[in-house]
Amino acid sequence: MEQVSDFRLFSLGLPARYALSSGLFAAGAALALALPPFGLLRLGVAALGWAPLLLRPATNRPDDQGLEEWRLVSMAEVDRLEDSLKEARSMRRQMRSSLSSLIGFLAIGAISIALIASAASGRGDVAYLAGFGAVFLVPGLFFGRVSVFRPEEIARKESSFVAFLSERPPEGVAVAPYIRFDKDSKGRDVPEDFRLLLEAKRPPADLVGIQVQCATNEGPNGEVPYLYAVVLTKGKSGPSYEAARRFRARGYEVEAGGDEEYGSVVITQQTGNGGYCTTPADCARLAKVCYDVLGGLKSN
Repeated sequence: MEQVSDFRLFSLGLPARYALSSGLFAAGAALALALPPFGLLRLGVAALGWAPLLLRPATNRPDDQGLEEWRLVSMAEVDRLEDSLKEARSMRRQMRSSLSSLIGFLAIGAISIALIASAASGRGDVAYLAGFGAVFLVPGLFFGRVSVFRPEEIARKESSFVAFLSERPPEGVAVAPYIRFDKDSKGRDVPEDFRLLLEAKRPPADLVGIQVQCATNEGPNGEVPYLYAVVLTKGKSGPSYEAARRFRARGYEVEAGGDEEYGSVVITQQTGNGGYCTTPADCARLAKVCYDVLGGLKSN
């Protein structure tokens, strides 16, 4: 017995559902023979056969609850997230290139050719077969499709952080990954965003660390990732804030800000020459810059 919840309409068993749908298709075909002039009526009755076969959407998309909980995670958790994103991407590609999609494309092409041929030749019987073939194929071609969910925001940023982490941190520097989680309707974690905190193992008294974040900018072909770093300090009067504010590196801009409780010095790639997107090479270079900044701050 099928799961009744899989279908949108009617509380019927699978045999009864198929029988109702087949009967409506047959009624449309019978009207086509009995009432030739009324084309829309006969196709309309046949199309009613779709109703018993309507399926609910099949997807693994979570029902987000709107929570935003940043949580320190292990590198193993980061690896699992990367693997799950790759798997979702692979599944999407497989579905797009599946045999059923090819068959559907060929079926639609064949029906289109038949309709054009019937219009050109005046053959009503060909039009009849093509029209009803299209009606009968709709459930098989368009009902029950599966949608593979992939958290787009964190997936868009994934390659940036992978490239950043490819640069090994120097001795005395720890990398702490954080993931922002939501919850689904069953209380399971849903990852939505990612960031890193670089910490000196023996930091100056006023240094919190360097937070590495990724924003999205609008590029010519859609949204693109933009990785940047923020030096966080306790207040704005300590030596770490002053040293970070004076830091300079070719190709980067430094902007000091914050308040008396927490100082912030933002290090971003220069955007004057269209640098609205950070490539993997840019992200690896930013990692080296961040480690240079931490090395300079540790010496204060």
